[in-house]
Amino acid sequence: MNRSYLLIILCFTFIDDHMKIAYFGYDFFWKCLEYLLNNDNEIIKVFTYKTDNTYNFNYKITDLLSNKSIPVQFGKATENDIQKLVDSGCELIVSAAYPYKIPIINDLKGINIHPTLLPQGRGPWPLPYIILNKLVESGVTIHKLNEKFDSGDILIQGSYPVSEKDNLESISCKSQIVAIDILQRLMFDFDKYWINSKPQGEGSYWAFPSDDKQTIKWNDSVDNIDRIARAFGKLESTANFAEKIWVIRDLSVWKQNHNYEIGSVVHETNKEVVVAASDGLVCLRFFSEYLV
Repeated sequence: MNRSYLLIILCFTFIDDHMKIAYFGYDFFWKCLEYLLNNDNEIIKVFTYKTDNTYNFNYKITDLLSNKSIPVQFGKATENDIQKLVDSGCELIVSAAYPYKIPIINDLKGINIHPTLLPQGRGPWPLPYIILNKLVESGVTIHKLNEKFDSGDILIQGSYPVSEKDNLESISCKSQIVAIDILQRLMFDFDKYWINSKPQGEGSYWAFPSDDKQTIKWNDSVDNIDRIARAFGKLESTANFAEKIWVIRDLSVWKQNHNYEIGSVVHETNKEVVVAASDGLVCLRFFSEYLV
């Protein structure tokens, strides 16, 4: 066989299979949708939801689709919606940070991109726990969709290191970068990963963080205060001082022996406030009064 002809055959052999895909998600994993759009797949419909565009966003998703004739549906998908996908020839559902349960129909394969190393960390918003639980490694799992949230057979996983300097924003970025990498690897040889998927087994469920978990308590150590602030980042923790409740987006801490009353304001600048904690001081850098 001619050598050049053989190379052409090999090249076409390793090109991703063209698939008809329905995508479910918002901006958190928007790069996954961009990859699928740019990789010779046919996105037949996108399901998202109306975000507040303050804490959660769908700007990137809508911008990607602005010059494309791909239908977009906002809100919760119904079983009838999924059946219509099947009837239109859809071959795969890709769920990436979609908050609703997607109805399962046996004729249609589905995958979910989850930002922990399952089976640890099932739940609707696990990222803060990566910091709160002092993990040194986390990652992303792509698994089969089934009747229960975050419980389907594992297709592929990727990991990243976690340090004491990480915050919600940095681990979000790490998760998003890993998600793109493992999605590309999955789609490059989809059938192999699908056939060789592995059951999750026992794991852990991390419930949506309570208000108490997001609350800074001044009688706590500065290390724990720092950890809470990093875990919730720009999505905010809360604290009480000067007889008001405040939302905290960023702070710095240091250990220091002192005789200040715990929880009292010991210093102010034009923009910062320093509050006494049990074993040191906390400088609030970005914060505002909590408005009900």
